[in-house]
Amino acid sequence: MTAEDLVVDSFLKIFDGAVNFRFDNLRSFEAWMKRIVINESLMLLRKQANFNLMPESEAIEVPIDDNILDSISSDEIYRLIAELPDGYRTVFNLFALEGYSHKEIAEQLHVNEGTSKSQLNHARKLLQKKILLMNNSHANRGVL
Repeated sequence: MTAEDLVVDSFLKIFDGAVNFRFDNLRSFEAWMKRIVINESLMLLRKQANFNLMPESEAIEVPIDDNILDSISSDEIYRLIAELPDGYRTVFNLFALEGYSHKEIAEQLHVNEGTSKSQLNHARKLLQKKILLMNNSHANRGVL
């Protein structure tokens, strides 16, 4: 329900703003729409007070073999990313998937750049730990 509300709110803003949008090409229009959806998502996170930055003690650096990723499906990786705490997942998605800089992330989330960098680092470490645990689970079941 929340996702549906977010999509509706985003499209209402897109339709309202489309009148004033200077349409140069399809790519610029898509980028503009994407920006609106991302901003709406971030506003929702802030409103719900779900955006909690995690303490450093939650993320422990784990050495990981690059070949491990070959044995894990993209759906499993997506699920692991979805399981990250909100703060970690938000910064990770904005940086790694959407291509935002730490400066842009900091502006969007109303934090400083160091916090964005720290949250990304912790997200990566926790994701590595989850991947390693999943890999060990697969190995114990003979999945690999």
